[in-house]
Amino acid sequence: MFNVYQTDDYIWSYSTRKLGLLGSFKETYMHWGGRYFGYSINMFNPVFYDKNGIFPKIYPVFLILSFIGVTTLNCKEYFKYSLGESLKKAFIFFFFYTILLISIPEHYFWITGSNIYFIPVILAGFLLYFFKKNEETGRKIWFYLSVLLIIVLMGSNEILALILQGLLMILYDQKRNKQNLIFLGVGSLFLLASFLAPGNFSRMGETEEGIVKWIKRAGIFGANTMYIVFKTLLVIPLFIKVFEKELHEIREKITFRKAVVIWAVSLLPLLFTGYIANTIARQFESVLFYFFITFSLIFVFKFEEIKKFWWVSVMVIFLPEFKVFPKKYSNFDVDYNLTNIAKEITETDLKGYENQVNNRIKLIEKTPGDSVVVDRIKAVPGVLYFDEMASVNEDETYVNDQLQKYFNKKYIRTKE
Repeated sequence: MFNVYQTDDYIWSYSTRKLGLLGSFKETYMHWGGRYFGYSINMFNPVFYDKNGIFPKIYPVFLILSFIGVTTLNCKEYFKYSLGESLKKAFIFFFFYTILLISIPEHYFWITGSNIYFIPVILAGFLLYFFKKNEETGRKIWFYLSVLLIIVLMGSNEILALILQGLLMILYDQKRNKQNLIFLGVGSLFLLASFLAPGNFSRMGETEEGIVKWIKRAGIFGANTMYIVFKTLLVIPLFIKVFEKELHEIREKITFRKAVVIWAVSLLPLLFTGYIANTIARQFESVLFYFFITFSLIFVFKFEEIKKFWWVSVMVIFLPEFKVFPKKYSNFDVDYNLTNIAKEITETDLKGYENQVNNRIKLIEKTPGDSVVVDRIKAVPGVLYFDEMASVNEDETYVNDQLQKYFNKKYIRTKE
């Protein structure tokens, strides 16, 4: 209820109003990146029309309920549970999803971020449901809806796109029919449309050459993979204990070899992020959770006794963040979010944060002339997303630049 618009919301609104939807799409695809669906959603940011700032407060709730809703649908469809039992399982599943997030602020409360990273996960849940209905009924509507969502997801974010592409390849390999070939063909075509966008290449830059470059890539791949293995391994015993029945049912339907192949799909995005030298950050959350679920299934096949240590998982998830790395690599610090959420609720002046941000925006709007200096935000929450702008004694950052463009100012800074 205290969430507010961020600078990215303002710049997306500015870009759309200046260039139009088609012009903004072209500019983004050619000069920023190939996430054609995720970026298109951001073009509809309502900050210009939402003068009371209602949308940032209701949008995260809508997305969270959508996640729980689609999980409930899949529990009913795949495990034939009652609505009540499916809903209970969905809430528990959401709990695991939340504690494994690398960045709650950027995933749930940053509007432009949730459009890129959270909405695709929800849509992937619907695709899973459509696939099941298509298989059971054979009705064309489920096939067409599946194709549509494949197109959408390939342009949402590259991590989830690679996971989906890997699964479509497995699906076709297991059952070589016309529909699965179309799924794979459509997926491959739109994956290329996303990955080969000129904007992706205009933002890439490497200074290392030769063997140094490949050592760096291998090191990043190893570090990212180790982080994901460590963070998920500590929670797997509890997950197996809670979802034991469902994991057993899945085990009865597939072989161990197939389970390993499905798990191995997670290596595709990890190899890709290593290649482009991306270290652990918000974009890894899809592969982290996919790794977690599929790795849990492998444990059920071979090491199910690990569930006896569920109590260790319970202890670990309530521990504070393990702060080991310097600030530049702080995303590698393992955090299960529960302590931070509790601290936020009990200690942070969330209402004060909302008021300070709203007062800042009002001051910028009402100040005549091209320059304005505002107070720094003092009550900065850890769970809600916020990135402060540069002060009068610092060089301009993207935050200053975006607000200056939206409010038609030449100079916006904070006081020292």
